Amino acid sequence: MDKTRKILGGLLGGALGDAMGAATETRSTKQIIDRFGSLVKDIIDIPDDVFARGFKRGSVTDDFSLAYVTAQTIIENKGIINDEVAKMSLLNWSKTPYYTLAGPTTVKALDKMLGKEVSESFISYESSRGSDGGAMKISPIGLLSNGDVDKAIDDAIIICKPTHFNNTALSGACAIAAGVAEALNDSATVDSIIEACLKGALKGDTYARQHDAELANPSVYKRIVLAVEIAKKCEGDMAKAMQELEDIIGSGLSASEAVPCAIGLFKASNGDTFKAIVGAVNIGGDTDTVATMVGALAGTYEAYYNDDYLKLIDEVNNYDLLSLAKRINEVNNG
Repeated sequence: MDKTRKILGGLLGGALGDAMGAATETRSTKQIIDRFGSLVKDIIDIPDDVFARGFKRGSVTDDFSLAYVTAQTIIENKGIINDEVAKMSLLNWSKTPYYTLAGPTTVKALDKMLGKEVSESFISYESSRGSDGGAMKISPIGLLSNGDVDKAIDDAIIICKPTHFNNTALSGACAIAAGVAEALNDSATVDSIIEACLKGALKGDTYARQHDAELANPSVYKRIVLAVEIAKKCEGDMAKAMQELEDIIGSGLSASEAVPCAIGLFKASNGDTFKAIVGAVNIGGDTDTVATMVGALAGTYEAYYNDDYLKLIDEVNNYDLLSLAKRINEVNNG
């Protein structure tokens, strides 16, 4: 299969998950149904009581917008991924409208880069720093790997260093980058993608611990294993899988919740992009991030395409996802 189709699928899946999840973020599944009358299965208007309030229907949030700008910055640097590109990606993104949605970890890192005074917590190792903010933006690193899982893991570490350099966040980010990289390969299966995610989770965790960047959080790796086991036991019943994953794994801001949850939904959907996204959008908690990650995994694997969604997302966000996909493929083949 032409890799451009898979790359576009990963970009569109990630963007669609973010745009759909922007409306449901912070609610539980029950609260989503109470507010919207049913599970959300389309891009809808964003209500005024969520983080993305004020943004138009079809808008992405900080999740995919960071991914998009990161990909653009790497391409402008001829595909080279280094510390300078990692910082420049953040600085470029800070000039976009989505910066108003930035999480506290990203804001603090950007303030440091810009020479602003930053008040540091007296807590040496805050567990909240192990957020999913690295994993939510990392899918382009997998797409720019040309299917090389090890390269994706190494590059994910570089991209995350300025903002999310700890074992929890790195483990989550490397898991998603590795899974997307494997999904690019024509030989990929749902299970081989999960194995790549596990490899990334383990390597990201190990690297951070070797550099004294350990937080007192649950193991992302072990929770991925548990999430996949939960999905298997649900035997394709997405409603049951959503409930079990929400109750046992969680879908909150920590990479130890959001990343395993996304991978569990990927398994439960058997790689079906739209089914996985709908599951993530309605599972509650950090829905836009979980949906962005699983959308990128499944979208790449399935070479997902929907013309209506592509046009809407491109128009509202002033994007050109097909052009970006082509440029990523050119870099991979360069």
